[in-house]
Amino acid sequence: MPGFHERVSSSPQNDRCSAIARRWAATTWPDPSLEGALPGGFAHAVSVSGGTVAITSDGIGTKVEVAERMERHDTVGFDLVAMVVDDLAAAGVRPRAITDILDVDRLDESIVDRLMRGLAAAARAAGVVVAGGEIAELGGRITGYGNGMHFNWCATAVGEGSLRAAGSDRAPCSGDVVIALASDGLRSNGYTLARSILQSRFGDAWHRARTASGRLWGDALLVPSRIYAPTLIALAEAGVPLLACAHVTGGGLPRNLPRILGGSGLCVDLDNLTPPLPEMRALVELGGIAPSEAYEQWNMGTGFVLIVPREAATAALGIAGERGVRPRIAGTLSTGTGIRIDAWAWGMGEITFEGAS
Repeated sequence: MPGFHERVSSSPQNDRCSAIARRWAATTWPDPSLEGALPGGFAHAVSVSGGTVAITSDGIGTKVEVAERMERHDTVGFDLVAMVVDDLAAAGVRPRAITDILDVDRLDESIVDRLMRGLAAAARAAGVVVAGGEIAELGGRITGYGNGMHFNWCATAVGEGSLRAAGSDRAPCSGDVVIALASDGLRSNGYTLARSILQSRFGDAWHRARTASGRLWGDALLVPSRIYAPTLIALAEAGVPLLACAHVTGGGLPRNLPRILGGSGLCVDLDNLTPPLPEMRALVELGGIAPSEAYEQWNMGTGFVLIVPREAATAALGIAGERGVRPRIAGTLSTGTGIRIDAWAWGMGEITFEGAS
């Protein structure tokens, strides 16, 4: 079913509602054989005039509240663009254009200007055009923090053309390498839990409380998302075989890796993951969160995952490193099921998700 109905979450009710949406979406396809969910369910393919385009939709969720609290609006455009273009890239598609919908309670031209300035900068960084959108003034239907303009922001991305080089047509197998691309922050996922933890610990002005390093919590949670799509494009153009890719969004590694490996009979052994950022580790401690829950709620330092043949790993690391995404060989695939994360180095022990892949 369409990619935006495939969003994973840690909420059973959310999953059930997504299943309802998928079921009704299925009734709109006159010929079920035309349905074209792309690998991992990150996007969906549609035939148009003999060609194929891919489409996906997403939003930045409650991260908008952090922008409202900090009165800083020119960075969340990077979060919005990343959520949709990186989903297309994970599905093996080159992003081409986005449209956005900005719902507000009332209009503030200066805030809209900052939001759109950031969106344009992010689109240029991703190599896509902003093809259109809508700004809707909805009054009391939209609420938020403080006295400024409150908003919700979502986007749709469209792409075409493959990001799969020669040699990418086989399925992942035992011995293949898992490469992790580092995340600069929480991206746009797990903010409800993060805000709840900080609210409980520091009160309503939690965004002005300081982390152990002296950074404002509002600044830590407002770090813009890195956009990985250009790295995927560079890898494809260099001929690096990408056997599978996962955008680590809602549900973290335990819910997104199975999307690309489900039913494969492979175990994912992650013994060299990117360490969680200090703020992520602090949230775990402040909230008394179990390590397994932390990895299901947040990306814990890894924003994107590539699976490549072992012989292509060195080339992939070099090209990705040139793009500044701090790649590392995080582990390997082997025969079996489940995901094992070695988190001893940051005090979380060994975390196992049985049957997850």
